Amino acid sequence: MLGTRAIVGLAVDEFGVGVAEVGVRSGRPEVRRAGHCVFEETLSTHNTKVLGQVLRQFLRTNHFSLKNAAVGIPTKWVVAREVTAPPAGADAVAGMLGIEAERTFSLNAGDLIFDYCGRTSGSQSSKVMLLAARRQMVDQIKELIAAAGLRVQSITVSALAFGSVPSLDAPAQRYGIYARRTYCEFWSQLDGIPRSIRHVAMPATNGEPSDQARRLTSAIQQLRMVSSPQDPAAPFEVTVYDDAALSDGVLEQLRVQLGPQGAVTDGNAALASAALRSTDRDEPPQAIAAVTVAMAATGPEKPAVDFLNPRIGRKTAAPHKRVATWGIIAGVVLLGMVGAVMAAWQSKRADIRSYSEQLEMIADDVIAAQEVKDRLAYASSWTRRDPHFLECLRQLTLAFPESPRVWATSLAVSETSEGSLIGRAVDEQSFYEVLNHIKDNESFSDVMMMYLRDAGGSAQEKIFAVTFKFQGVK
Repeated sequence: MLGTRAIVGLAVDEFGVGVAEVGVRSGRPEVRRAGHCVFEETLSTHNTKVLGQVLRQFLRTNHFSLKNAAVGIPTKWVVAREVTAPPAGADAVAGMLGIEAERTFSLNAGDLIFDYCGRTSGSQSSKVMLLAARRQMVDQIKELIAAAGLRVQSITVSALAFGSVPSLDAPAQRYGIYARRTYCEFWSQLDGIPRSIRHVAMPATNGEPSDQARRLTSAIQQLRMVSSPQDPAAPFEVTVYDDAALSDGVLEQLRVQLGPQGAVTDGNAALASAALRSTDRDEPPQAIAAVTVAMAATGPEKPAVDFLNPRIGRKTAAPHKRVATWGIIAGVVLLGMVGAVMAAWQSKRADIRSYSEQLEMIADDVIAAQEVKDRLAYASSWTRRDPHFLECLRQLTLAFPESPRVWATSLAVSETSEGSLIGRAVDEQSFYEVLNHIKDNESFSDVMMMYLRDAGGSAQEKIFAVTFKFQGVK
């Protein structure tokens, strides 16, 4: 947050939390300590408090002392769309984008929290990125952090925090890759303004460097198609932040596959250079996403997106007299609305009474029509090109062998698809083969043998009866 000089950065996903304690020394961020808290079970609504206690113990064991926290969440937990903001003041733009968000995202607007990032203008239209996060998910994050004994100051998207890390002499088009063990997150910028974010399931630690680089190149090229200017030959920069131990040589392969116009930089090295450390070790900071989230929170500007303090839907305080005036106006309008509602209610009561009387008058006709409908539906099953009972007969026929060792003498099928089959067999083994075929057929259920006995007389044949219910072909 603006004015905060030391904070704990948390990069949360369902598998654990990256933690980094960051302060500011001599105008530069200082990483005091960092680490990963790995969850033994996946984060869900049922174990939020329990895993919060796990995080609390991790912070205590590793001597994290600060209580204010900035949280970064993965891209897959949000939905983002690029939209056009009209020329207007900040409050007006927020209001209009709130309306646009309710139209753009299909879920109930009350279940979502909206925010946007990008520069707006009072004189001309501008492109901004509109984001939505589920309110339940934000509440779950707040519950997790509270159980860990921390106070949430902001909730942003980790990929956007990476975009706030400065880059010297960077071209207008910038792209970023945050590589994890089971997924990668991508972001794009144009002239320093976020244009898009994307989550891609991608096991980055498997495969040859050329294969890994090929998957990363494909995702970057797709981002360029949707977010870059029309000039395909314009230079661009791709910064790779590796939290998944990418194979050696991936960056070199990426440079080759992206071509001469793409400058590939090592984000871990750049981050280590931008952030001081409290020790003399030279290795890149641990929990890089948490470090960038904390750096964004301690910087001169607010995080690009903050679902804890969103610009869309926030309430503004009005002067006392203005509140009183609007209260009187609201009261008058409310009284008028109550009167209109009462009148409409009385009218609806009369309509309901009339409709109820009509329903009572035609109740017998409705019953008779339903009986006709049922009879026609039953009759249609016999006259259509693919009747239900013909398929039942076909499936039963398939259960019998071609050799004349067992045969059916009688078949009955009711309108509820319950049937009985009577037949003869030269021996018990032949009968059980047919019975097992019928039971193994998913088109039948409740298959039961009613009896199997000698046919009597001089014949050595067996007679049998089987009942079943035909489900239809699956």
